[in-house]
Amino acid sequence: MMLNSLRHFILFLFLSFALLPAFRAVGRPTIIAVSVDDEYDRYKKRADDFFKEGKYFEARRQYQNCLEVPGFEDDAYAKEQIEECTTGMKLRQQVDEAILQNKGSETVGLLSQLLNLNPDDALTKMQLADYYEREGNQLYSLQKYADAKARYIEALNYTAKQETLMLQIRNCEENLKPKVPVYVQRPPKLIGLKVAAVAVALGAGLYAINLRNDYQSKLGALSQISQTADPTGSGIISKDMYHQYDEAYTAAEAAQKKNGLFKACLGVAAVATVTELYLLMHKPKPRTHALQWKPSSQSWGLAISHTF
Repeated sequence: MMLNSLRHFILFLFLSFALLPAFRAVGRPTIIAVSVDDEYDRYKKRADDFFKEGKYFEARRQYQNCLEVPGFEDDAYAKEQIEECTTGMKLRQQVDEAILQNKGSETVGLLSQLLNLNPDDALTKMQLADYYEREGNQLYSLQKYADAKARYIEALNYTAKQETLMLQIRNCEENLKPKVPVYVQRPPKLIGLKVAAVAVALGAGLYAINLRNDYQSKLGALSQISQTADPTGSGIISKDMYHQYDEAYTAAEAAQKKNGLFKACLGVAAVATVTELYLLMHKPKPRTHALQWKPSSQSWGLAISHTF
């Protein structure tokens, strides 16, 4: 009986050691499943991020990695997304070809298809915003402000950076308003001043000439009478010639006293002449002021100009 008990004990020990690896293996599937799920989630998250950005080649590669994780070889989500990425890659290539061939309407149609495929496509939204803004700039440069405004408004639907577009829209609205006459600063009318300067110059000059001629004439008359009344130069004038000599001397003396007025007239004439020459040579130019903001027709952004 003791032998049987010993045999049972030995059998128990044998079975315990034999089954121990099996008991240890029981927990392994749970541990492995958790590790596999984490790996799949990492690939899926990367793929989804690339897909939202519109990077379909990178996204498809990550979705293919999802299918290589054990237990996820037939994952329906990854397979569906791979097909979406393949379609997106084909459309993106067609967009690039349309842009190179300058096919505007075709480009917009293809970009719209990409957005229908993936409404979160950030790259496609940026391309659409740039396309409409560039078209708006070209129309603005052609002064087609209503059409340019429509393009800018369309671009607003695809971008979060709206400050520049809003400014361009306001520019279009300003240009579409009825034109108000621009009052330009005119040069002052200087005809009257010029005429006055000419009149003063001529009047003062003529009066100075008359004063000089009068003085010379009376001085000549005095000299002639002096030679007749005192031909020898003795200083003795006959009584019958004295009256004439005295009148001629008084007249010459009065003319000489006007010498200061003669000089003043010459000065006035000179100043008036210089003023007239200045007015003729320096003509004020009209001044206009204009500050304009306009978009660049060949690129994105604005150009500003100011006229002095």
